[in-house]
Amino acid sequence: MELAALPTDVGELLARVCLSFVFLWSGITKAYARSAGKAEIAALGLPYPGLFLTLTVVCQIVAGLMVLLGFRAWLGAFLLLGFTVVATLLAHVSQGFTGEKGRQQLTTTFEHLAIVGGFLFLIIQGAGRLSVDSWLR
Repeated sequence: MELAALPTDVGELLARVCLSFVFLWSGITKAYARSAGKAEIAALGLPYPGLFLTLTVVCQIVAGLMVLLGFRAWLGAFLLLGFTVVATLLAHVSQGFTGEKGRQQLTTTFEHLAIVGGFLFLIIQGAGRLSVDSWLR
């Protein structure tokens, strides 16, 4: 490993940790608190809350680990990007909030937009040298 590249390598790893953490946390939390997860999904008006909960947990944990470890990180990032866009549209944009609640939801939507930007960057640039994919090459 080239010593001069170490700050970039560590920065790429930290970026993947930051991008994956919220999804891993959410997926694990939903896996252990299934009734709360089902209620959250049902509140969005989606059918089959148990099925959507299972799909959510699998997506968040599997794709989150792919991003974290840098194993086919582009695919994990793509899956979580899609998940984030759909979840944002369902839970934050389409709910018709107004006033202070509307401003909070708009802020959350913009925060999710930043996460999408991070995933786009990861898809384009790759996971970096401190990744499983790099080590497998």
